[in-house]
Amino acid sequence: MPILAPDGQWVAFASAGKQEDIFLVRPDGANLHQLTDDTHKDRMPRWSPDGKQIAFFSDRSGKFQIWNMKPDGSALRRLTDDRTMPQGPVWSPDGARLVAFRQFTGDTLVMGPSKPWSEQNPQTLPPLGEGSRYFNPSSWSSDGRYLAGFGQGADGSFAGIVTYSFDSRKFQQLTEFGHVTRWLSDSRRLLFNHQGKLYLVDSRTKKVHEVLSVSPNEINPWHFGFTRDDRLIVVSLAVTEADIWLMSLE
Repeated sequence: MPILAPDGQWVAFASAGKQEDIFLVRPDGANLHQLTDDTHKDRMPRWSPDGKQIAFFSDRSGKFQIWNMKPDGSALRRLTDDRTMPQGPVWSPDGARLVAFRQFTGDTLVMGPSKPWSEQNPQTLPPLGEGSRYFNPSSWSSDGRYLAGFGQGADGSFAGIVTYSFDSRKFQQLTEFGHVTRWLSDSRRLLFNHQGKLYLVDSRTKKVHEVLSVSPNEINPWHFGFTRDDRLIVVSLAVTEADIWLMSLE
């Protein structure tokens, strides 16, 4: 789950495996260092717009909650204490708000990260629609007016790219496929992942075209990021490898 700092100087990512921690590394692979080092599951780091904080979700309090720290790993603090186990924090462009997907209820939490949880009055977005479809947010437009994410079924299936307007309080379905998505700086176009490839969709015309394929390998479906000027992108590559073996039937 790599994501670039706003200035493009660092990549934050989470390790996978027996121990899940948060790391930083330069885009050229230099200066790798570890920010968390414990048995807890620390996942999905997200840079604040000013690059001075990293939000992530972790089970270090006994259940998954949203946490925050400085880029040197200091000033660790818990932002939520919510029974619905929020995950996948997304910063607003001014850094004044965070949204997170509530795993147990399937709705989207909107909160202010500067206040203690006891002083919060968190809001929730309206439901995506009838039935068991949920909106899972992954990006906030730079003009602050829209969220983008993907529709998700109760069974974990994906239902295409969806945007939410804070002005109209309504959702718009852009595609019938794809899931994790990112707004470009123009607050109009979005990149999204589908079956290991990146696609671009125009939120006004809904036109879609393929942007990047690394076949026979795949781009990890859960995360990619790019700088504010849209010129540098970082992805996690899933290498596809197969071998043929021969054995005798004796």
